[in-house]
Amino acid sequence: MKANRKFVEDGEAVSAVIGVILMVAITVAIAATVYVYVSGITSTEDESKLISAIQESTNDLSVTYKVTDADAGIAWANVEVSWINGSGSVTGDDTTSGNIEVGDFFTITFDENGTYTADLIFDGNIIWTSPSVAVSS
Repeated sequence: MKANRKFVEDGEAVSAVIGVILMVAITVAIAATVYVYVSGITSTEDESKLISAIQESTNDLSVTYKVTDADAGIAWANVEVSWINGSGSVTGDDTTSGNIEVGDFFTITFDENGTYTADLIFDGNIIWTSPSVAVSS
């Protein structure tokens, strides 16, 4: 029993004011951490856009694809096509105006015979990569 009395009789402790200040500081630190974590999760600035398409036909040096899925806001006018050692053109449904939509068709025309894997590029990011395709005239 004497051991417990030693703590009671000892008058040293943290004052109530300092205790409250410490509790408020801890609460503010936790709230700031939660805010930073939640705001980082909901940020949409760095989300890249994507489409998916399937091959419909091959004709000479061109391949036609059908869009099966597309994120909103991808304008045809801002889409470029490229592949290793070359670049070409994209033509098709509303490829000069409007946005890419499901059901749109587009055709990629290559420069010469060969096997290619083409990339569609929007705002500097690859939004779609074709499967390898062989074309010849």
